[in-house]
Amino acid sequence: MKVLNVYLLLWVTLLFVCPVAAQQDVKPMTYEQFKEQKDLQADKGFYTVYRLNDQYYLEIPTEGLGKEVLVTTQVAHGMAAFVSEASGVIRFSEGRNNTVQVVRNRLTDVSADSTDVCMMMALKKSGLVPIDYTFPIVARGEDGKSVIIELTGELNNPGSGLFNVSSYHWLSHPDPSRSGVDGWRMLDKGVVFSVTRGQSDYQSNPQTQEGRDIAARYILEMVIQQLPGDRMKQRISHPAYGFETIGVTEYDTKRYVAQKREYIRKWNLTASAKEIKKQKRGIAIEPERQICVYIDPVTPAPFAESIKNGVKQWEKAFEAAGWKNVFRFSSDAKDASLSYRTILFRWGSAYNGIYSSVIDNPVTGEILCARVNVMDVAADELLGMYFLQCGLLDGRIRKDLHSLAVRQDVLTAQVASAFAEVLKMKPNKAGYTVFTPANIRSEKWLNRYGITASITSGVTFNYLAQPGDGVSVKNLFPRVSVYDYDAIKYAYGNSDALPSMRGAFYAPEDKGDPYAQDGFLSNDILNASIQGVEAVKEIYLRLSEWINQLPDDQNTWKNVSDFTVKAQALFQTYLTQMVKLVGGRSVRPIIKGVNETRVTYMPREQQEEALNYLESAIFGEFPEWVRVKELDQSGVFDTDQMMVGLAEALLRHFMNKEVMESLVAGERRLGEKAFTARELFAYLDRVVFENFDPNKAVSTYKRGVQACFVSEFARFMAQNNISFGLSNGANGVYHAYFVELARKVKDLSEKHQDPSTRSNYQVMLLRMNREYFDKQ
Repeated sequence: MKVLNVYLLLWVTLLFVCPVAAQQDVKPMTYEQFKEQKDLQADKGFYTVYRLNDQYYLEIPTEGLGKEVLVTTQVAHGMAAFVSEASGVIRFSEGRNNTVQVVRNRLTDVSADSTDVCMMMALKKSGLVPIDYTFPIVARGEDGKSVIIELTGELNNPGSGLFNVSSYHWLSHPDPSRSGVDGWRMLDKGVVFSVTRGQSDYQSNPQTQEGRDIAARYILEMVIQQLPGDRMKQRISHPAYGFETIGVTEYDTKRYVAQKREYIRKWNLTASAKEIKKQKRGIAIEPERQICVYIDPVTPAPFAESIKNGVKQWEKAFEAAGWKNVFRFSSDAKDASLSYRTILFRWGSAYNGIYSSVIDNPVTGEILCARVNVMDVAADELLGMYFLQCGLLDGRIRKDLHSLAVRQDVLTAQVASAFAEVLKMKPNKAGYTVFTPANIRSEKWLNRYGITASITSGVTFNYLAQPGDGVSVKNLFPRVSVYDYDAIKYAYGNSDALPSMRGAFYAPEDKGDPYAQDGFLSNDILNASIQGVEAVKEIYLRLSEWINQLPDDQNTWKNVSDFTVKAQALFQTYLTQMVKLVGGRSVRPIIKGVNETRVTYMPREQQEEALNYLESAIFGEFPEWVRVKELDQSGVFDTDQMMVGLAEALLRHFMNKEVMESLVAGERRLGEKAFTARELFAYLDRVVFENFDPNKAVSTYKRGVQACFVSEFARFMAQNNISFGLSNGANGVYHAYFVELARKVKDLSEKHQDPSTRSNYQVMLLRMNREYFDKQ
């Protein structure tokens, strides 16, 4: 037994000392051996593709090793807008034991002084580049000038590797009997494979508990393409312009410091030195390589024109920056792949908006290709809003709610806005609040700049223009404008100039900033919102008349009812814009500074004017103008409850720690010039609670507003108790007012002279106890 144990021990020891690498080192075939295989097919190109029955091989030339390679995977046919998250930049290199290593591009530290070779080598050796996976070398190419690897598993396996699609459920577990490689075709220094994937998934109805198998089938396109060797000239990020960026740590060998630099993600536009000299003299030049804009041939002709017009707006911005004919439009099948310098517009699979996928190089920031899925459904969603906001000026929408011409105009604006994502531009939420109301009502101004300084943050219509202003239909829609021109010029031009128009620089969305919100228009939100409300009132009473003039299939009672409710929603939108002025503040970068910002609080007078208008419009009494027979006769909508709900939603703005902190900070900085929290609470006491007058009977509408406000406030206080993180300043102010409010509510629940009002205060006291005091 002891002898047997000794032999076992010796055998295990030998296993551990045997060189494992030697066991894995499988010698590749020679080129002659590989070519002699029966039924082998070859398609020569930069990457030569071989097929042997159901096996597929890729020949990588030696000159392609160590170079950047674009790999993309997309659904080319099928109801999906899917682009694989694995799409990006890789490098092939020959590794140990006859393998080809695959490394994905990752950001690394770099030397700011590119002439310091020692520093660059030290940085390179300071960390190991991770190897993502390897391929065995099946054969060596002719004269050893290439290596051949097998791609069969990559093309058929959805779960990993170059073409990973496992994140998309309908592609994650294909049925082999319904899946396979359809073929391939050559690209410029690349190849694209076409693969069919089919599978079935069981889906059950949670209501009926019944289910069935759902079959799905997609055709994927998988691209492998070597990228040009020229490195893009990078552009450092500037606070005036909102671009997505890459962050790089640069080591300066002259000053011995390390600093983080942000560089813009952008397309690479290049030209010869001779052409660049012409550009610097103010002459627009063509890039050496155009960007192909492919428009799916199944796109209906009117909307294909909308896509072109949306992109051409940006083409004009590039021309102003010194580059003409940047884009080449195509519907040719050879341009339909997600390959280098291609933007695909696919028609379909875009029911809830326009979807875009952008693939860039994480090391250089170069945008390599993009895909946009679009449908006219996106435009249809905005037609109702356009009918209400611009119906007074555009007779097309009053004649037909689905006017093709209007849908084209809307989609053009939407494509222009969505194209900003393809350029890796961030939504500039301040772009809509640069121009004055007078500008936006002036045809001369609009012809030059449009209704907004930037198209990047979505589509809002010109609801300020009035009949008699002489504003043309084209100027009711936003378009690429002054900020967009400046941003493109900075990113792609030869200028470091600041924005050409005061205030026309980047600001992200900020819930505390009334001038950095979606849908707001002009640099005078108060007056713009008031004008919007007045326009709604005028249209509201004419809705039945307008609907009656529509074609028979649109002249329905349902449309009258639906648009009446939409008009009330628009009324709420304008009042919401207005209430955000109270406690609002703007945070803007100091453009000439470094990481500095300036905080500006809304003027006291503007906040007081907003509150006064809100009192007359909704807080003080029921807005009688909203009572129309169409809603009453529908039997579905309770107009009184809808207006109480609106008042409650607006009053909820005052239950916000950011609002209170802004009021407190504004008073600390501005003193008597500030609108204070004390004045806000005095306003609520007067407008909502009638100054707690024990003798004044309160209307049914106002009683509803009071009860809702108290419930929301008690709930807010319970959720934002001091232990849950409200700042001490804001918490103290809220706490003091809430305790005093509770005392007054209790007092009037016992002493108010009007029985109905007293009963309402009793209900309010019960709610305050239930929502707050009983929880403490």
